[in-house]
Amino acid sequence: MDAPLDLADIRREIDALDGDLRALLLKRADLVAQVAASKAQSGDGAILRPDREAAQMAALLDWQASHAAHLSQAGVLAIWREIIGMAIAQQGGLTIFTTAQAALAARGYFGASLSYQTLPQADAVLAQAHSDKAAVAVLAIDEARPPLDGQAVFARLPLGRAAGAQAEALVYGAADLAPQADSTYLVARPALQTEDTPLARLGDLVLVETDTPGTDDVWGQYRKLGEPS
Repeated sequence: MDAPLDLADIRREIDALDGDLRALLLKRADLVAQVAASKAQSGDGAILRPDREAAQMAALLDWQASHAAHLSQAGVLAIWREIIGMAIAQQGGLTIFTTAQAALAARGYFGASLSYQTLPQADAVLAQAHSDKAAVAVLAIDEARPPLDGQAVFARLPLGRAAGAQAEALVYGAADLAPQADSTYLVARPALQTEDTPLARLGDLVLVETDTPGTDDVWGQYRKLGEPS
């Protein structure tokens, strides 16, 4: 049998791996710079790609569940969300408008590299994000409002669906509402239906996640990531 490594040897291996991670972050940043240059050439001004980010997060959670279950789901998501936030900042940045109640969830999702503005009223948060193409809005679930024209809800927080986790906030921005595979709809209904997952009671309406929106008011759609079986 091989002799066990002593503590100093293990730490040297960790330091070497940390160096590899830093080099890979730089390589990724170089590729992000190429993406930004390509977008500038083509006139593509979009900063957020909700569908691409959702696909990245879905693949990440699949990997965590199948290969790294001993690692914290929340920790793995946080690492990648910070990496994505750095990439968004590198491409021009984004302003996240939020209320005080939703601020913690917003920072957990978008990371430390972007700009935040906290406003006292949910309606003002939506209006500010609506008037700024390089902005999104984050509202706590019980502050939820219908999206303004041109807006849709493209994520609900937290992303992971650990058993018993409650929905905390909704993310609004310019997003396509064309039906997409593996998505759930965010719908405001007069009454709960059989297949609905309730999120909040909003006056005379109940806000739900559902695969069958019917004719009720659709506020957005997104992937239900990491749903426990």
